[in-house]
Amino acid sequence: MLFPPSLPSRLLLIFFALLVHIIAEILLWAAGETGNNALVFLALLVWFSWFALVFLVAMPRADSLLRPYRKVIYIAATVIMILMIIMGLGEVIGLHLLNSGAATESELSKKASQSFQYGDDTALVHQASLNYIDGKNPYSNVNIVKAAEEFDVPITRLTALRKGAFADVFPEPTEDQMAEALRKAKEAHNDSPEEFISVLCYAPGSFILPAPFVALGLEDIRFFYMLCALVLAAFVLWKSPRGLRPLVVAFFLANLMLWNDVAGGRTDAIYLLLLLLGWTSRRHLLLSALFMGLAAATKQFAWLYILFYLVLLLREVGWKRTLQALGVIAAIFTIVNLFFFLDAPQPWLEGVLSGFLTPFFPLGNGIVTLSIAGIMPDNRLIFTVMELTVLLLGLAWYYKNCTKYPQAGLLLAVLPYFFSWLSYSRYFCNAAILVFGVVTIEEYRGYRAGKQAQLATNSTTDG
Repeated sequence: MLFPPSLPSRLLLIFFALLVHIIAEILLWAAGETGNNALVFLALLVWFSWFALVFLVAMPRADSLLRPYRKVIYIAATVIMILMIIMGLGEVIGLHLLNSGAATESELSKKASQSFQYGDDTALVHQASLNYIDGKNPYSNVNIVKAAEEFDVPITRLTALRKGAFADVFPEPTEDQMAEALRKAKEAHNDSPEEFISVLCYAPGSFILPAPFVALGLEDIRFFYMLCALVLAAFVLWKSPRGLRPLVVAFFLANLMLWNDVAGGRTDAIYLLLLLLGWTSRRHLLLSALFMGLAAATKQFAWLYILFYLVLLLREVGWKRTLQALGVIAAIFTIVNLFFFLDAPQPWLEGVLSGFLTPFFPLGNGIVTLSIAGIMPDNRLIFTVMELTVLLLGLAWYYKNCTKYPQAGLLLAVLPYFFSWLSYSRYFCNAAILVFGVVTIEEYRGYRAGKQAQLATNSTTDG
């Protein structure tokens, strides 16, 4: 056996979530290729099952509820883990064959290989790091045309906006339309074509943290993201009970989407690492708030996590110490952002608040797929209302139940993104990494292989 049968059943469910994630992505891809709206509804049902699985991982009572099915869960999780690792190896071999010319490139394989190149987000962050090193304000020196050319960004990895030539396009411009708009921008020497995202969308930590590595000669910033992901995995492994460490290794090896995102230049590993450090160090409130402040100053996705973190602190240590933590988070955020804001307030606001201010096309894998398919109205306001409603309901539920389900906040923090106008799967699926990591670290004490998991009776702290 790969693992002792005594492994906690709810932790094994994380492998089911990994597989369900892939199934949902495949269904949405098939829906887009075939125009079959039934597949859209099926994909959404699969996504809801993903949320249910991750919630079970976050729910302490799930171990006892799943005990009668322990053997079946164990066998199925083992099969899924092996399957995911084989799929990962297949990806590596396939990309090697394509890059070496040993395999014939098809249109499908071409698109697949492009997903492992720089996207505009990675290119703009890399450009920002270079500008920062050169003493330039990255927010006022954005050049998407130069970044796309310098870092060889495929046209499919540029983010189109509902402006200019694309103002009346729905649901999104074609590849040919995007290529034509980019060609015209180059001919006109237009560094910021209105048809493409031309602002730095992230907070300063996103380019400050990798800047030392870039200054030392790092030419591919994805290696920095790989380092962050490896440190995240190593931290979970180090802090986990010894008996659960083989499971931790298996989870990270099988987490195909994490490594695909790193290979595709997604910048999420930075803030995920900071959030994990902040959430699990609550015994040391100042240190915890410091990590959370850095996360807030790195990626805006961290902001919702921090709301739930503050609710948990409020119930754990009271409002005085929660306000102290909030003060530290606000101070760190201000220190990191202040210069850039004072030097160029409008570009900073347009970048950091781009998620609210920028006219994006409906994009992603959540409820917005109904709008993309023409089933729901093409109205961003509807999704904003849904997103805010889900956030407020989640905060209210969590305030009442966080002492029983402390790690559920890590999942509730991303649920609004599923109802958002922009709902790429990575916006919410990364929560599975945090839930698994924190549950493994905080909720089991003295776990030993061959014995029942000793669930911590009080996984939270009194500060």
